[in-house]
Amino acid sequence: TLIKNWGVRASPLFARSPVFRSSPNVAKISSPTETERCIEPLIAVFQRHAGRDGNNSKLSKAEFLIFMSTELGAFTKNQKDPGDLDRMMKKLDLDSDGQLDFQEFLNLIGGLALACHDSFIKSTSSQK
Repeated sequence: TLIKNWGVRASPLFARSPVFRSSPNVAKISSPTETERCIEPLIAVFQRHAGRDGNNSKLSKAEFLIFMSTELGAFTKNQKDPGDLDRMMKKLDLDSDGQLDFQEFLNLIGGLALACHDSFIKSTSSQK
């Protein structure tokens, strides 16, 4: 199975997933890897914010704004133009349905991680 090929461990989140629970090939390993431990909170944060408006598989615009202000408050406070978040949401909303699904949400997280990584690389290279 795909799970076996990927070597996914049975972390608490993965163990709750019907796909992972039903697979006999999921290894029963008690300590997840660092990467697996990073994935779980991303899913949890998305789930905590999605569904307030009824659809728990997508972030509405209102849910996105709440997410940005509570989870990325430092970023939000640095935005000088109030329309920046609206434009960001529209750019992330690849299917133009007015909401962000988990993949679109991950594009935001990945973009922020990439920007942080680039900043780290620039700062370490300028110190040499």
